[in-house]
Amino acid sequence: MFNLMRIAIFFSAIIFIIILNLSFKPTGTSKHFTIQQLAPGVWAAINNDNYGHAICNAGIVDLGDKTLVYDPFMNLDAAIDLKRIAKKLTNKEATIIINSHYHNDHIRGNQVFVPASIISSNYTRGKIMESEPKELAWEKTNAPTFAAREKDKLKNASPKEKEEITLWIGYYEAMVINGPNTKTTLPTLTFNDSLWIHGSNKSVLLVEYKNGHTKSDVVLKIPKDGVVFMGDLLFTNRHPYLGHGIPAKWINHLDEMIADDNLKQYLPGHGGVSNKADVKAMRHYIVDVQQLVTDSYKRNQPDSLIKKSAIPAAYTDWKFGRFFPSNLNFLIKHLKRE
Repeated sequence: MFNLMRIAIFFSAIIFIIILNLSFKPTGTSKHFTIQQLAPGVWAAINNDNYGHAICNAGIVDLGDKTLVYDPFMNLDAAIDLKRIAKKLTNKEATIIINSHYHNDHIRGNQVFVPASIISSNYTRGKIMESEPKELAWEKTNAPTFAAREKDKLKNASPKEKEEITLWIGYYEAMVINGPNTKTTLPTLTFNDSLWIHGSNKSVLLVEYKNGHTKSDVVLKIPKDGVVFMGDLLFTNRHPYLGHGIPAKWINHLDEMIADDNLKQYLPGHGGVSNKADVKAMRHYIVDVQQLVTDSYKRNQPDSLIKKSAIPAAYTDWKFGRFFPSNLNFLIKHLKRE
């Protein structure tokens, strides 16, 4: 009986500590991301690369009578913080959630915001339904191994390498922690081409851009504020992942963003809040890496040698460097199809 009492007291103390920690958690902060205001009623939530679990960036918009969240993060723990902070900023629960595209790091937070209306393009909803069960099954088996590998790399890494590795440790560890409780949560409203969402104080325009980063990427524009949430059509100071898009179309989409004089602030899917120079840098990356592959073919270099090409000097300091070899491989295959 005495031992049972001690056990009961012990667990009561643990529960009390957990509740105490939750009750004193600052309502406007998260270890997974930082908040930056872009305009009245408009905020960016920027992933913390140092072990953060948000993985992508998110946007928050106070429409007046309702609150909108764009790309609700990859992991449940980060999405819970996002939901809490969005309510703190706008004094309302987020009831409109936008999925820019189907990749897992932009959609899994959907689950946290139910019963909100979740909006995507028609294509994106179909791809989430197709890909998420496979992704979750793979992660259940492999994420622990990949997390351990990244931690092992950290032991002998240089300071520059550590900045990249901690980002990937956060990525795989978050899968391990959140995976068992993650359920595929599909968009409930879909559209093609464009959609206006009107609130009592602010309106936003959703525009579908086809064959850029994926076959369908939804951008959110706030014309009166000169702000655009670009999802993964924009990576800032990071290698983009090219493998699910069409480079020429992607470049055209970026040209449109650059040419629009009304747009002043760009929220990328990954990286800090950006300007036109950052969008131009992204455009140059796609052009330069394409040119590298094309020039190598003109010199009759074998594919195996092209795949070992060094990162061009302009991009050696960019994060996500491990995307570069896969980008080369994709562009080789793309060139052969043309």
